[in-house]
Amino acid sequence: MSDTQSNRSNDFAQTFNTAHGEAGLTRVSIAHILQRIQADPNFLFAEEFRQGAGQCPFHMGAAEGTAEAALPIPQDDADKVAVNSLLALLFNRLRDHIAEKSPFDDEGRPLLPIPPRSPHGLDPADRAAMAAAPVDAFCSVLRDATCHLLDGLITGWAIDLVHEEEHFRSQGEGAISLDAAATFVLRTVLEHSPLYQRAGYDMLSITKTGSHTAIHICWALVEAAPILVPGRDAAFYDDLVRRSLKQIVPLSMSSLGMLVHYMEESGIEPADGLAVHRLPKDQTAFILDGNGLIRLNAAPIVTFAKPGERYYTGCPAFYTTNLIKLYLDIVAGLALEYSVYDRLQEG
Repeated sequence: MSDTQSNRSNDFAQTFNTAHGEAGLTRVSIAHILQRIQADPNFLFAEEFRQGAGQCPFHMGAAEGTAEAALPIPQDDADKVAVNSLLALLFNRLRDHIAEKSPFDDEGRPLLPIPPRSPHGLDPADRAAMAAAPVDAFCSVLRDATCHLLDGLITGWAIDLVHEEEHFRSQGEGAISLDAAATFVLRTVLEHSPLYQRAGYDMLSITKTGSHTAIHICWALVEAAPILVPGRDAAFYDDLVRRSLKQIVPLSMSSLGMLVHYMEESGIEPADGLAVHRLPKDQTAFILDGNGLIRLNAAPIVTFAKPGERYYTGCPAFYTTNLIKLYLDIVAGLALEYSVYDRLQEG
């Protein structure tokens, strides 16, 4: 299962980026859009923001006579740039909300909700029942409960933002906070975007879906560690997983289509598309590099683009400092709390 070749840690990222280009996709970084919004919050309300936010790739080839100049900017792509920029801005608040509001019991142990639709009927707080459960059920309940924990925290974040927007609206003075303005503009873009209306997405559903994917990949990374390096203790695996996060981050920089196809091809994504299944032992996504870190395998990359798609930004969480790390911290902490590494090596 291991790969001892001296591959550079960014080999996957380079190959993945090249595959996007072969699909006709160009990555638009939204980092400097966020900087511009911070410098001039009124930019949120400018028409330029709604049409790609003045991104250079959207103006490439604009010189007279070039083939690119004849192609209109796909409105779906412009909407993605606007929506993901707004989400990345608001995710700073989400990161802080999750860190401050995550529940713990009197002994400092994390409190996980009972997954409401889980077929296993297990309460994560019942440690004896969890320890006695078959390992696949045990892993499923932990994954499911983690997603529902995040769902509740995300709902609280969204409610706070809506209340803040309503507070400033009720003042009738024209003043508004940056987060409230971003919430208003995001809702407006989503309501008028054919792309997001076709999918039935709003701020809450987009964020919850993205968090489920992030939690799924974090749990997969945890579950991959004993597969790749069997027979070690929890401290070793915890250190390995945390040090390997930077190798996994390139997944968050991809287009949604390329991400989904990679997850399906490599075995991360189960056939039913639910994030509650343990990583299969025959997965091909995670391998070891020459330094003993877990990294992504480029072999399962599938070149893909939706019809008419030309630009992508990557996940908004990628642009929010330490948000992806926070998701891994939650999962890795639960893995230690529930002795996941020992359970994964049973039998």
